[in-house]
Order: sequence, then structure tokens, then C-alpha cells
Amino acid sequence: MDRRRLEYFIAVAEEMSFTRAAQRLHVTQSTLSAGIKALESELKAELVTRSTRSVKLTEAGSALLPEARAALEALDRARAAVEPISAGLRGSLTVGMLTSMTIVDVPALAGDFHRRHPGVRLRITMSQRGTAGLVEEIKESRMDVAFVGTHVRDEHLNVTPIKKYDLQLLVAEDHPLAQRDTVRLSDVAGEPFIEMPLGFGQRETVDEAFTRAELTRQVLVEVSDLTTIPQFVAHGLGVAFQPKAFAVRPGVRALPLDGDGLSWTLCVIRSARRKPTRALHAFMDLLSQHIHHEQAF
Repeated sequence: MDRRRLEYFIAVAEEMSFTRAAQRLHVTQSTLSAGIKALESELKAELVTRSTRSVKLTEAGSALLPEARAALEALDRARAAVEPISAGLRGSLTVGMLTSMTIVDVPALAGDFHRRHPGVRLRITMSQRGTAGLVEEIKESRMDVAFVGTHVRDEHLNVTPIKKYDLQLLVAEDHPLAQRDTVRLSDVAGEPFIEMPLGFGQRETVDEAFTRAELTRQVLVEVSDLTTIPQFVAHGLGVAFQPKAFAVRPGVRALPLDGDGLSWTLCVIRSARRKPTRALHAFMDLLSQHIHHEQAF
């Protein structure tokens, strides 16, 4: 099976676009399409369907993707075994991250990694579906490693905790609850909430807590950037949860939760089913040098 055709297929699968995949590989779209068709002919199966608006993997394409990536990784390891050490690492590494995350200095980490391993193509991306989307990308072999906003318990994943975040409730300073010393979930069950969208780690943590307490709540505003939530609270749109590590902005009062409280954990995850590439090992080895615990998030 031709390596280049596999690279074409993986690029299309990751980008979900022939145009972006061709740009990424520095080839023409006609060359890319011909390579995909040749691979489909070789395997006697349709791998990709495309319309004027979208590109999707077929069932056969979804089944091939992790095997194609594993095949290229095996080829890279085989080459590395016989090449001089000075030749360095090759291949690619796709990293998923969360918006507004600063506790891990990702640009500095990426720069450090690139200087040490210039032969590895590094791709950093975000999921619009937060932690849930990143977990799915790892499981479907579209991503090698990702930072997620909750402590994932899944036998298919290798999970490394970075920092635990205890939550507090934010209310506007003129809110009736602002004079309380502590609050319970039952005190705010009828309040409108500013919250992360479904799929994000904090949203999952809070939703589960309300379900366990047999309470319901109304989410009035969804915000994907955790650091902007206090601004909406200050303008009286509702109450919200925020990690205690975050500074409290003017116009907002922070209240601790009565009882055991709520928390979530920032983690880095990778597949437990796929053997880590040398590039992934190198990335993980550098990670601890770029974690700044003094940062809120």
C-alpha cells in the first residue's frame, strides 16, 4: 500500500475538506483526488463521500483511518530504527486544546518542541464541542493528545491530571444572595445561569450535580470562553459557577458552596489503545516544563 496515498487519505479525514487537505500537503486538488481514488480502487471500497458543502468518511473510511495512521507510525518507527540519531524525529503530531487555557504555555511548548524536532509537523486545533469533542477526536484517531476540562474515566484513554479546580458561585453584587456566606444548589435552582455549552467539562460537572440533587436549572446564556462568564454575571444576566482560582471582577460577589462542593480537573489525554509515537513521547516529556501553576487556567 502506497505511503503517499495513505497520507492523502489521512489529510482529507482530518481536514474534512479536499481544498484544505491539498493546501496542507502542497499538492493540487486533482492530484489529491486521484490519490484517494487510487486507494479506493486498491481497497475495492469507497472511503470518502463529498458534496459541494461537505466531506464525510464512509463506514470503510472510518475503519481505515486508525489503521492508516498506525501504518504510517510503524513506517516512521522502522525508519528511525535504522537511521542515525542525528536524523531526528519525523511524522506529525496533532494536539487539541481548550480556549483561553494559559496554565500550559502551549505556544512556548510548541516552539520548544519544534526547535528540538523540526522534522515533525505540529498541528494545534480546538474543538467547538469542548471536552466531549476532544475525547471523540482522540478515540477516532484524528488527534494524538488533547487537554480536556474534566477528569475523564475511560479505559480507552490514558489520562494525566494537571490541576484540580474547585468551583464557587458568582452572583451580581446587587443580587439577593450576595449577602449570604454560603449557598446550596437548592438556593439557585430557580435562577437563570450563564454556563459553558454542552460537551464542556464544567457544564458536565454542574449538570451532574443538579441531577444527583434531583434539581433542575435554566441555562439562559451559553459562553464557550470560561474567562468571560463573570462579565455576563456582572450585567445581571444570571448566576454562574467559576473556579476559585480565578480573580473575581468588580460588580460580582463569589460565594462558596455549602457541603462537599464541586470541582473538575484539567487533564491531558491520549489513546490507551494505540502505541505512542516517538513524537508523542517527546511532546509529553516536554509538557511538565511548560506548566505554570501560578496561572488561573
